Amino acid sequence: MPLPPRTRTKNPWLPWVRVALVLALVAAAGWGALELGQRYLGLQKLTIEQVSVSGCRGERYTEIKRMAESICLGKPLFWFDAESLRARIEARRWVRGLLIRRDPPDRLSLVVEERRPLLWLVRASGVYLVSDDGILMDRVNPGNLFPIPVVADPRSQNDPALVQLIRAAATLRDRQREFYLRLAELRWSEKGPVAYMEGLEVPIYLSRHDAAKNIPNFQGLFLDRFAKSSGLDKVRYFDLRWDDEIAVGEATESQAPKVKSEP
Repeated sequence: MPLPPRTRTKNPWLPWVRVALVLALVAAAGWGALELGQRYLGLQKLTIEQVSVSGCRGERYTEIKRMAESICLGKPLFWFDAESLRARIEARRWVRGLLIRRDPPDRLSLVVEERRPLLWLVRASGVYLVSDDGILMDRVNPGNLFPIPVVADPRSQNDPALVQLIRAAATLRDRQREFYLRLAELRWSEKGPVAYMEGLEVPIYLSRHDAAKNIPNFQGLFLDRFAKSSGLDKVRYFDLRWDDEIAVGEATESQAPKVKSEP
């Protein structure tokens, strides 16, 4: 009677051991070749010796460069903890994003995207910059002064009102930049956003749905009728919320006249 053939049990982990040994040998050979090249052929080590920062200036540039150098100098260019560096830099409220570039053999380049200041927010604790995406940034100082409107009215600083003012300011900046740069203050009222322009003490009521509405008509009316006359001291407000019309409130009239804008 023939005996059944004897089969040898295969170890399922044996192929993985072989792969690991091959990878270890390849890594060791590569490391050895790199060491020989660096020692005898003048090849440079791929370690971070320089950190360059762009996209910011002044104190912000100094802060980011110092932070990056303390974390990265002397570390392997392709093996340092980039995510930790990104997290620490993007934790700064004025940083919107960060691009990390490795430039062999020894340079690390950081491109910082700053948040754009849109408003000044005046509070009891100080004056702060507010970005166009609604982030409360750093305090105002001589290094970050910008000609942007101020939100100083406490009733305009609750969350719903401030969100509406940020939207209005962004619309004015993007579509009527010259008017936006001349604004001294923005407030929120029951009628919607209210603007105060440099050299003009009376309020300018803007549309809550389209803050840039009638701005060109207002500028033309102001230059033609009020800029060179003495009638401006009688005006109580300008109302730009109407379609193709500007309401001018004068102190001597019980009802504000509407000035039809010319095509």
